[in-house]
Amino acid sequence: MKILRLLGAAFVMAACSTPASRGGSSAPAPAMRAAATDTSVAKPPVVQVRAFSSSSVVSVLAWDANDTAIGLRTSVSRSGGELIGRRLGDHSLYMDPLYARGMGGFKYASVTMREILLGTREERDVYSCSYGKDCSPMTTVGVRIPDSILRANQDSLVVTFFPAAVEPWTITLHHDLISAYLKTVDSVVAELRTNTTR
Repeated sequence: MKILRLLGAAFVMAACSTPASRGGSSAPAPAMRAAATDTSVAKPPVVQVRAFSSSSVVSVLAWDANDTAIGLRTSVSRSGGELIGRRLGDHSLYMDPLYARGMGGFKYASVTMREILLGTREERDVYSCSYGKDCSPMTTVGVRIPDSILRANQDSLVVTFFPAAVEPWTITLHHDLISAYLKTVDSVVAELRTNTTR
């Protein structure tokens, strides 16, 4: 599929963009050594497009490379290029159930108190480690975020979770993650819509 070919090409280009060392030495240059040991160097978000020929949907997942327990996910229908969720146009903010329990769990969540976000049931991801070394959680829980809310808060989106007994806690989705995720979602939607009109 064209989407996967493009994604594969992007991974190949990233792998080939490492400067070649001179004189046949495999030792990294000083700047590269500093970057390799500097834990403050920001890594780009991990974005995966999961398209299987037997599936009626194409899934897009994204998470911070330094925090695999939390991420964004949606599924796009092959037939019309529409986002599929409990409500049409939903994205899922997912997390590892252990992370949620460690924070105190939650009864509901909200971006603004005007709209309560729908919760998602616990789901198992059988393909969590099928795309190389970058793995998403094998089991997730979370909430649904309407497309309009995510796009209106691309600079930063703070979701507040309200447990039954303890203080509320938050998850902040930063610009780099939201931007990379939505860019990929839009590319997948455009590609699928083009395929259905041919």
